[in-house]
Amino acid sequence: MIQDEDENETITSNITRPLIDNQESDGTSAPESIRIRNNFLLMSLLFAINHGCTVSVLGLSNARLGSVGVWQSGMLYGSYTASALYGASYFVKKFGSRNGLVLGMGMSASYVTSFFFATIIVEKNESLIWLQSLVAICGALVGGVGSSILWVSQGTFFTSSAQLYASTNDGQVVEHVTSRFGGNFSFIFLIFEVILRLLSTFLIETLGISWKVIFGMYSVLSIVPVFFMIGVLDIERYQYNLLQTEDSEEDNTSPSYKATAALNLLKRDRKAIYLAPVNILFGLATSFSASVLSGVIIQKVLNDPNSKYVGLYTSITSLVASGASLFFGRIQSQMRYGKERVLTSGALSYLAIALQFLVFPDGNNWTAFTLMSSYILLGIGRATYEGTLRAVFADVFPHHKEGAFGNIILFSGGASTLGYILSVTNALECNQASRYCLEYSDGSIHNILLSEILIILSAVVAIPSLWKAVRIHRNEHHNNE
Repeated sequence: MIQDEDENETITSNITRPLIDNQESDGTSAPESIRIRNNFLLMSLLFAINHGCTVSVLGLSNARLGSVGVWQSGMLYGSYTASALYGASYFVKKFGSRNGLVLGMGMSASYVTSFFFATIIVEKNESLIWLQSLVAICGALVGGVGSSILWVSQGTFFTSSAQLYASTNDGQVVEHVTSRFGGNFSFIFLIFEVILRLLSTFLIETLGISWKVIFGMYSVLSIVPVFFMIGVLDIERYQYNLLQTEDSEEDNTSPSYKATAALNLLKRDRKAIYLAPVNILFGLATSFSASVLSGVIIQKVLNDPNSKYVGLYTSITSLVASGASLFFGRIQSQMRYGKERVLTSGALSYLAIALQFLVFPDGNNWTAFTLMSSYILLGIGRATYEGTLRAVFADVFPHHKEGAFGNIILFSGGASTLGYILSVTNALECNQASRYCLEYSDGSIHNILLSEILIILSAVVAIPSLWKAVRIHRNEHHNNE
């Protein structure tokens, strides 16, 4: 919802104090800075609860729905990517990041609720598998668009909050603030992901609750934060009233230009091209881990046909990522080339997983320890993506927030879509299970070798491309100064 005039007057009256004394005498932050920080943390909390439900059911999609779940995940990422190409950036630019968060969270909740209804349908009549597929796909399409709007909004909100916090604190460097804010967001986001992923394992193992009830609980938890997000401060309006900032050069362009902000940035700024392989790597690794590691290997290694350990092991990834996010957020601003080094470690983690599958692809020689090590490596990669990568995009593209974060969605979402398609495409089906041909929960057998090779190639390209992009940014910044 857009604020009315009375609310604007209230905001303006609360922020008309001079900004010269923006720190207290004891060195603590000024009231404006405290409000900005707390507002960002509140956004992060509400975002974490809503999207934590989304990633929790996404991790269960293949395990519970078989190849239907893989197709559902592919459709989710397909609409997620398409929305980044046209529409998501325009909505955020037109209505603001806070309103984008409200809409995106609401649409993402529809994806979560689709699992609840899909489960009910099959329980009532197993012959209605076609209706289950329809509900699952429709929920994925709506949820993908919502997630696209949601993440563009989050990136814009994050960048605006960091810039405003730095401007109201003397001596604060924006790059250091983005590191801290990125680490804080990642920690909150991922710690709730741990809790929500563990929820399914706890409810099944301890209380014996059915999947219908579990998906119903996820649905409710995804919907409630939407209403609270309406009360979060509209950060762009607050920034304008506080600093009277000038509009960016994109604000006066046509609606069509704004709608395709991600593509336009890609065309005119080569840094966006160099940063693309990092997002591609994350997208491929995400789809591979969801469809193969969580969908097949866990069941095979742990003899877990009811998927009760999926939530437990995927929560290991989230737990490692949450702790690593705080650690990376602290050290990357203190090291020379800190963010680049952190992102490189994430890329190497994904590379290690792909190499592990290349050597031991079928899971026959895997143990619970081997399985856990893979999820730990995924956690390190997740931490660098959720926090550090977004901080890098905020630093490199401070005046093109919507287009920059649209590019993250474009390449990571596109790569995830490709990964899910490769997981179920008929072209990669095998006649029988073998070294690189794994049997899915619905009995279909698919080749995973191509996915492994693509992840390895992406990692090899992503690392030097990342350093090239940051080097160009620093040279441009130096020349401008």
